[in-house]
Amino acid sequence: MKDPAARYSDDAAITTDLLRQLAYNEKMAELGKISAGIVHELNSPLSVIISASQMIMREEGVPDSVVEMISRISSEAQRLSHLTKGLLHFSSHDETVSDVDLNLTLDFILNFLNYEAARRGVVVSKEYDFTLPTILIDANLLKQILLNIIMNALQAMENSGGTLHVETSAAGEGCVCFHISDNGPGIPPETLERIFDRYFTTKKVGEGTGLGLFVTKSLVENMGGNINVTSSKAEGTCFCVTLPIRHGV
Repeated sequence: MKDPAARYSDDAAITTDLLRQLAYNEKMAELGKISAGIVHELNSPLSVIISASQMIMREEGVPDSVVEMISRISSEAQRLSHLTKGLLHFSSHDETVSDVDLNLTLDFILNFLNYEAARRGVVVSKEYDFTLPTILIDANLLKQILLNIIMNALQAMENSGGTLHVETSAAGEGCVCFHISDNGPGIPPETLERIFDRYFTTKKVGEGTGLGLFVTKSLVENMGGNINVTSSKAEGTCFCVTLPIRHGV
């Protein structure tokens, strides 16, 4: 039987870690609310920059070098405007069930995580099936699923760089699927068995909640789909998600 004093010490440590994690989650939730407001405020100056750039480019006698520079400014401002509008839509709590293009949604998340991939030295490759039909799904929940899986892959290549491969395809009658694979260090068998367990994480306290993949699996299954993961040491990991085109219809 375990010594009561030792058991009390373990319980106290768990409680401390849990409280620390809850405080961190609350902080991130508040940061998310603040960020949504900031993103909303950014849209106004971006609209002014885009409009002013287009007006300058329509002027006669503007040197070609200036037109080229203004064109780049306008292009980057439009890119940021598109991103901020997507973030506002992503942060919405409203249910957004609609016909969704899986390829376009993947591109949105990959563009959103472009900086995260670049700073880790990760090259992204894509192999899309453009004949796929749209799927009736909550777009924001699909984005959350993709964000969780892709960030998990990028974090696996934190120190080594590598390649992230994204592929979409049909999966039998009435289903589509996507594969997200990396050539990182792989996941040990003992960890792979628990990867979808609630609160299980191999990260330091404050760096992971242990809920990301648990939530991902729950969301996929609630949508009538399934998720599988395979991994080999020193060869990488692959997540495969299958989703119905029309769930519950």
